[in-house]
Amino acid sequence: MLRRLALPLLLCLLLALAACSSKPYGHYKDDKMIGNIERVELENNVVEVDISEWSKRDIRGNVDDYGVTIPVKITDDLIIKKEDGTLSNINSLEIGQKVLINPPKMSDEGIRYKAKEIILLEMSYEEKYKRLLSHQKGKYLTTVFVKEGDSLPATMKDKLMGLLSKSPINFGVYQEDFIVDYKQELNIEKFPVILVFDTKGLVFKTNDVDELEAFFNSPTN
Repeated sequence: MLRRLALPLLLCLLLALAACSSKPYGHYKDDKMIGNIERVELENNVVEVDISEWSKRDIRGNVDDYGVTIPVKITDDLIIKKEDGTLSNINSLEIGQKVLINPPKMSDEGIRYKAKEIILLEMSYEEKYKRLLSHQKGKYLTTVFVKEGDSLPATMKDKLMGLLSKSPINFGVYQEDFIVDYKQELNIEKFPVILVFDTKGLVFKTNDVDELEAFFNSPTN
């Protein structure tokens, strides 16, 4: 009897140890500082790049959800180019664009850091839609976008909060300068808009909370 109990316990222990020793962002390389553009300040010639995942590449086990950004000063010496070597410029940089910054910033460089080149990287569908896609199989992720300068009606938000048991809900302002034109690609005609995604893509779109509730209460869901 003790032997039968010992084997499952040993397996559980090994799995737990493996989880603790794994690096969630271990696929990032020290010499390839990859991130996504978070802000472009043309008036100040500065680009802010989110390198959160790259900076956590050596952390094992559960990783805290904190952000790490790096300011890149646009100078005459900085080279901006595409993966094929074609030269580009600051006007082509868009929010969300995946980039490789050379050289990587060392932890002890502080404000002395100076980038030499920004390489615009090709992005997969999963990378372009990462903020909208559900990350749990069999689960939905709901995103509600309003236009810049607008706010979500209180009655609409209250109804949406009542549906949190059906799906996590993210609220955000639609960014016209984002790398993906969701408005065109998802045929968004008016705001606020409610988008429901599974792990593969868009499964439902509406401007009406009651329609969203009916969708969640459908027998197929």
